Amino acid sequence: MTVKRIEMALHVQELCARNNITVSYQSLQDEVPQYYANPASRHINIRPTKNTGYYVSALHEIGHIVGKFQDRSLLTRELWAWVYARRNALVWNDTAERIMRQAMDSYGWTDKQKNRWGELFNVVG
Repeated sequence: MTVKRIEMALHVQELCARNNITVSYQSLQDEVPQYYANPASRHINIRPTKNTGYYVSALHEIGHIVGKFQDRSLLTRELWAWVYARRNALVWNDTAERIMRQAMDSYGWTDKQKNRWGELFNVVG
Protein backbone atom coordinates (compact mmCIF):
# COMPACT_ATOMS: atom_id res chain seq x y z
CA MET A 1 0.00 0.00 0.00
CA THR A 2 1.36 3.38 -0.97
CA VAL A 3 0.70 6.23 1.41
CA LYS A 4 0.98 9.69 -0.07
CA ARG A 5 2.92 12.47 1.58
CA ILE A 6 -0.24 14.54 2.06
CA GLU A 7 -1.88 11.61 3.89
CA MET A 8 1.07 11.41 6.25
CA ALA A 9 1.02 15.17 6.87
CA LEU A 10 -2.72 15.16 7.53
CA HIS A 11 -2.34 12.19 9.85
CA VAL A 12 0.23 14.07 11.96
CA GLN A 13 -2.07 17.10 12.09
CA GLU A 14 -5.04 14.92 13.04
CA LEU A 15 -3.17 13.20 15.87
CA CYS A 16 -1.97 16.54 17.20
CA ALA A 17 -5.45 18.05 17.05
CA ARG A 18 -7.01 15.01 18.70
CA ASN A 19 -4.43 15.09 21.50
CA ASN A 20 -4.30 18.87 21.99
CA ILE A 21 -0.68 19.12 20.84
CA THR A 22 0.67 22.30 19.27
CA VAL A 23 3.26 22.07 16.53
CA SER A 24 6.06 24.24 15.25
CA TYR A 25 7.82 23.36 12.04
CA GLN A 26 11.54 23.64 11.45
CA SER A 27 12.57 25.04 8.09
CA LEU A 28 13.69 22.48 5.55
CA GLN A 29 16.54 24.91 4.80
CA ASP A 30 18.11 24.03 8.16
CA GLU A 31 20.68 21.30 7.61
CA VAL A 32 20.31 19.57 10.98
CA PRO A 33 16.84 18.38 12.02
CA GLN A 34 15.74 19.58 15.47
CA TYR A 35 12.92 17.32 16.60
CA TYR A 36 11.74 17.61 20.17
CA ALA A 37 8.70 17.28 22.39
CA ASN A 38 7.75 19.28 25.46
CA PRO A 39 5.19 17.17 27.33
CA ALA A 40 4.52 19.90 29.93
CA SER A 41 3.32 22.35 27.27
CA ARG A 42 2.06 19.62 24.89
CA HIS A 43 4.19 21.02 22.09
CA ILE A 44 6.36 19.37 19.44
CA ASN A 45 8.88 20.75 16.98
CA ILE A 46 9.17 18.76 13.75
CA ARG A 47 10.11 19.05 10.09
CA PRO A 48 7.34 19.35 7.51
CA THR A 49 6.15 15.85 6.61
CA LYS A 50 7.75 15.45 3.20
CA ASN A 51 8.85 11.82 3.46
CA THR A 52 8.50 8.67 5.55
CA GLY A 53 11.48 9.49 7.75
CA TYR A 54 10.10 12.89 8.71
CA TYR A 55 6.66 11.32 9.22
CA VAL A 56 7.76 8.61 11.64
CA SER A 57 9.97 11.11 13.47
CA ALA A 58 6.92 13.34 13.97
CA LEU A 59 4.93 10.37 15.28
CA HIS A 60 7.80 9.62 17.64
CA GLU A 61 7.60 13.14 19.09
CA ILE A 62 3.84 12.77 19.54
CA GLY A 63 4.63 9.52 21.34
CA HIS A 64 6.68 11.46 23.88
CA ILE A 65 3.49 13.28 24.86
CA VAL A 66 0.80 10.61 24.62
CA GLY A 67 2.73 7.34 24.60
CA LYS A 68 3.29 4.84 27.38
CA PHE A 69 6.12 4.93 29.93
CA GLN A 70 7.16 8.54 29.36
CA ASP A 71 7.91 8.88 33.07
CA ARG A 72 10.68 6.26 32.99
CA SER A 73 14.37 6.21 32.06
CA LEU A 74 15.63 7.90 28.90
CA LEU A 75 16.01 4.64 26.96
CA THR A 76 12.55 3.49 28.04
CA ARG A 77 11.00 6.82 27.01
CA GLU A 78 12.73 6.74 23.65
CA LEU A 79 11.81 3.13 22.93
CA TRP A 80 8.14 3.61 23.85
CA ALA A 81 7.86 6.81 21.82
CA TRP A 82 9.01 4.68 18.86
CA VAL A 83 6.51 1.98 19.84
CA TYR A 84 3.78 4.64 19.70
CA ALA A 85 5.06 5.76 16.29
CA ARG A 86 5.05 2.26 14.86
CA ARG A 87 1.65 1.35 16.29
CA ASN A 88 0.06 4.52 14.93
CA ALA A 89 1.84 4.86 11.58
CA LEU A 90 -0.10 4.60 8.35
CA VAL A 91 3.04 3.05 6.90
CA TRP A 92 6.08 1.41 8.50
CA ASN A 93 8.70 0.37 5.98
CA ASP A 94 12.46 -0.21 5.81
CA THR A 95 13.07 3.55 5.92
CA ALA A 96 11.00 3.90 9.07
CA GLU A 97 12.81 1.00 10.70
CA ARG A 98 16.20 2.45 9.73
CA ILE A 99 15.30 5.89 11.15
CA MET A 100 14.14 4.30 14.41
CA ARG A 101 17.27 2.16 14.72
CA GLN A 102 19.60 5.09 13.99
CA ALA A 103 17.84 7.15 16.64
CA MET A 104 17.98 4.36 19.21
CA ASP A 105 21.63 3.67 18.32
CA SER A 106 22.38 7.33 19.11
CA TYR A 107 20.99 6.74 22.62
CA GLY A 108 22.96 3.54 23.05
CA TRP A 109 20.07 1.13 23.26
CA THR A 110 20.92 -2.20 24.80
CA ASP A 111 19.92 -5.76 24.11
CA LYS A 112 17.09 -5.25 26.61
CA GLN A 113 15.44 -2.56 24.43
CA LYS A 114 16.29 -4.38 21.19
CA ASN A 115 14.73 -7.58 22.48
CA ARG A 116 11.61 -5.72 23.64
CA TRP A 117 11.22 -4.15 20.19
CA GLY A 118 11.65 -7.57 18.62
CA GLU A 119 9.05 -9.11 20.92
CA LEU A 120 6.53 -6.35 20.23
CA PHE A 121 6.92 -6.34 16.46
CA ASN A 122 8.34 -9.77 15.67
CA VAL A 123 11.56 -8.40 14.18
CA VAL A 124 15.12 -9.56 14.57
CA GLY A 125 17.51 -7.18 16.41
